[in-house]
Amino acid sequence: MTFKQPLADLMRPNTLDEMIGQEHLLTPGKPLYQIIKNHVSISLLLWGPPGCGKTTLAHVMANTLKIPFEKFNASIQNKSQLQALVRKHPEESFVLLLDEIHRLTKPIQDYLLPYLENGHILLVGTTTENPIMAIQPAIRSRCQIFEFKPIAPKDVEPVLIKAANEHLDFSLSKEQAHAIANCGNGDVRVSLNILDTLHAMCLDKLTMDDIADFARNQHFSYDKDATQHYDYISAFSNSIEGSDADAALYYLAVILQSGDLASVVRRLKDSAALDVGLADPEKVNQVINLCNTALEIGLPRASTHVAMATIMLAIAPKSDSVMQAYYQASKDAVHPNQHPMPDYLRDCSYQGSDKLRGAGIMKDMFKEPHHIAKQAYMPADLIGKHYYEGGPNRNEEKLYAQYQALFKYIYDQPFVKSKLKKVSMFKEKNE
Repeated sequence: MTFKQPLADLMRPNTLDEMIGQEHLLTPGKPLYQIIKNHVSISLLLWGPPGCGKTTLAHVMANTLKIPFEKFNASIQNKSQLQALVRKHPEESFVLLLDEIHRLTKPIQDYLLPYLENGHILLVGTTTENPIMAIQPAIRSRCQIFEFKPIAPKDVEPVLIKAANEHLDFSLSKEQAHAIANCGNGDVRVSLNILDTLHAMCLDKLTMDDIADFARNQHFSYDKDATQHYDYISAFSNSIEGSDADAALYYLAVILQSGDLASVVRRLKDSAALDVGLADPEKVNQVINLCNTALEIGLPRASTHVAMATIMLAIAPKSDSVMQAYYQASKDAVHPNQHPMPDYLRDCSYQGSDKLRGAGIMKDMFKEPHHIAKQAYMPADLIGKHYYEGGPNRNEEKLYAQYQALFKYIYDQPFVKSKLKKVSMFKEKNE
């Protein structure tokens, strides 16, 4: 029995020059182009979204090197099937396309490693996941890692026009090709499948209305468990931090199409404290209330609540003074025994505690002027060290002035700003 070959397979490039996209890797002089063109025998890890040319490059590599090509899927095939592939080529090297390599089991990895070491297998591992997080170090260390990007619609359009002319026997306009490429969202395989489907549906004549109707009925191809999802989450929170409300709203809309309201709410609550903080505490409370309401009512109506919170946070004044203050305090807290507290701050609720620990007398603040007890609270060797520094905004200017005044009153000494080295919180916030 003969089967109809999918249009995406019919249009698969066979040489480097036929490939589209990935100009940062596959144009003359670029690293991946030179590796293949110069027949360098090295294993590769290719990661990126579906339909951007990872599998195709494995075919091209085998064609260019003129060695056999085999395919193995780590999610559905087992060790014995891999062993059978190796036995097919006892005396020659071959290219092994290992799809979904992030699902590779430890036994298969252990079997594979010696063949990577001796060059029997030239591995091309493909994945949609970030290999630094998803691939085991033993495999990573034996491969060169390259990131593939989504294909731009303008690069997909000529492929669609050529496919229509050569394999479907009809003429596709540039406008139609552009619309279909946009539907494919940077995935060449999906774009070609859409073209094939539309041709089957509209044998007489394909119109722009047909394409628009088809697009409206398509489900958004977005996996909330994939690396790309976390990229969008990161872009969302970083746009809020950068005070770009429009960018934040765009990334919010992308994320909510996957239905992941919980991640959005977590980031909004996090951003409220980390990015706005004492610059506008009232805004922090408003955002938390909006987020809690969003979780109660759920999507789709919750999108309005989180969009409102997003705009509020993006436009609000920013301050990381709380994070900085806590970070500075945490450095002194590493060895608390070196900074003993005043005795009268200790727990004296149990009988005999004053005799056992010499707790001393804690002043009653309500019997003191202004309801503030003038006595040391800080460990003696840390008195005069100030962790908090108000940010350059109206609210914190008032808070910082009050902070200084309280110290002067309690300790009867001038406030001298501590020379503390600020830390960049960017890494910590993205971990």
